[in-house]
Amino acid sequence: MKSQILKKIILLAAIAVLVVVADTSCKKFQNIGDGVKLIIDYNLIKTSISVQLVDATTGELVGQDGSISVKTTITGEDKAGVIDITGTQNANFEYMSQRGFVSLALQPESMYRPSESNPISFNIVANHPGYIATSQHVVIAAEGENFVILKMVKLDNPPSGVTVVQLADATTTDGNGRVTAPVTVETPQGEASLTIPEGIVLKDAGGEPLNGNLDVTLVHFDNTDTAAMRAFPGGLMTNVTRLNGSGEDGMFYSAGFVAIEITDGSGNRAANFEDGALKLISQVSPDTKNPETNTFIADGDEIPLWSFDEFTGLWTEESMLTIENVGGTFQVQAEINHLSYYNFDWFYGGSYCDIGVTFIFTADQPLCDCQIVHGTMYRSSDGAYLKTIYMWVCGTEPVYTYYAPSGVAVYIVWDNYYSNVTVDPANNPTNISDLCSTVPVTINLITNNNSSHVTVEVEAYCASDPSVIIRPSYGAWFRLTSDFNWRWAEMINGYADICDVIIGETYVVGVYYDGQWYETEVTVEQSSYSYVGFELPADVCEQVFGL
Repeated sequence: MKSQILKKIILLAAIAVLVVVADTSCKKFQNIGDGVKLIIDYNLIKTSISVQLVDATTGELVGQDGSISVKTTITGEDKAGVIDITGTQNANFEYMSQRGFVSLALQPESMYRPSESNPISFNIVANHPGYIATSQHVVIAAEGENFVILKMVKLDNPPSGVTVVQLADATTTDGNGRVTAPVTVETPQGEASLTIPEGIVLKDAGGEPLNGNLDVTLVHFDNTDTAAMRAFPGGLMTNVTRLNGSGEDGMFYSAGFVAIEITDGSGNRAANFEDGALKLISQVSPDTKNPETNTFIADGDEIPLWSFDEFTGLWTEESMLTIENVGGTFQVQAEINHLSYYNFDWFYGGSYCDIGVTFIFTADQPLCDCQIVHGTMYRSSDGAYLKTIYMWVCGTEPVYTYYAPSGVAVYIVWDNYYSNVTVDPANNPTNISDLCSTVPVTINLITNNNSSHVTVEVEAYCASDPSVIIRPSYGAWFRLTSDFNWRWAEMINGYADICDVIIGETYVVGVYYDGQWYETEVTVEQSSYSYVGFELPADVCEQVFGL
């Protein structure tokens, strides 16, 4: 289906008129629909991807006040199948976040319809000045809702386990990019150091030499700190390029990560070197386990070095390093001939399943709508953080894990971060012996008996064509005005049942649409809203039907 057709999916303007406004006036979200020609469609988008960009330290959405927009780029094998939720596919597959949100979808054509036999895989890469670039590898093997959260590290406010040093005017180059004086930059506690030798030539990605004073940024991630690993670029379960050039799916066993940036006064960034190499040293925690020996690291252990491409979001194997015990401190040392982020990790390839273990959620009371159930997955063998998971639970419908390593035992610690349900303590944590197991995992949920819910039914028409009944399908985010914890709600074919809504409270309702974020405040005054047989205002009908 062409993107121009998908572009005509219902805009929240109509829902704002019909649903979130308690009267029948023509109030609507500011600027929604301006200059856009729309028609109502029932449910063209079958697979959506809601992306949130979250500050790794504060937990708040990056740019939630509207001050910044983060560039997100889609890369990877099936990038051509990813579109904006409106059906638009932007140039260079780039989409700007609005208040920390990006709403994406998959093309509904058969070649991009996800299934176990046709998994769709791609990367979401996020870049913004002042933050460490990051990415997330995504595999989708079934139609439905998908939620992706990228943790972004702000250089001037890093989370626990991330150490940053920014040294202005660290050294200088002549007019040809040649460094005139050597310098060593080191993090405050010596976690990492970078030595730039005299005489080396630094050039940007276009081959132009850096000129004048150089600023150096050096960032170290502690592999034993969960907060740091949550923000690990690319995730720990990802796709990599091996030394022989082949691609492989797998899982990192991390021993640390270092990000480096060198810029001149004009903002040009070093990428490649001539006439020398930089020396990088990174400490390795003695609490790191070597998966090849199944013991804590020891002097002489070997570990691969990987480089991260911050534009594609991919890791590439570079060489093999040796862990050394220097004065009682374990460390690795690398000679690097191009600038990148560097990662010291063992990699488990092995067998992967596109659809892994099945989860069945059972509640002590019927759920009034779908819920996001949130948890953190750890590897059982060493207790290391693996990934944060978000499961869209709709009654007792099965929920699947995607892109999982076979034979790996994990445990999941659940929380009630997003919804009015909690996981039964008897199932928390949940131990899973194999992420590719065919034996379903049953999770019992406890509902909040004090919660209320609001139902909304919408069935509208235009006087210009009353034979057409309009029952929209769309999703939106909402939160209490006093809280920054956004929750997701859906209307399917004109009906929504929204849980855990407090009558009398005021909520912010927002939607990411066509590269913009729109929101309004709504005070919930009753438990049920019905707009059956509602006549849409003439201006909306003109947009809907082009009359």
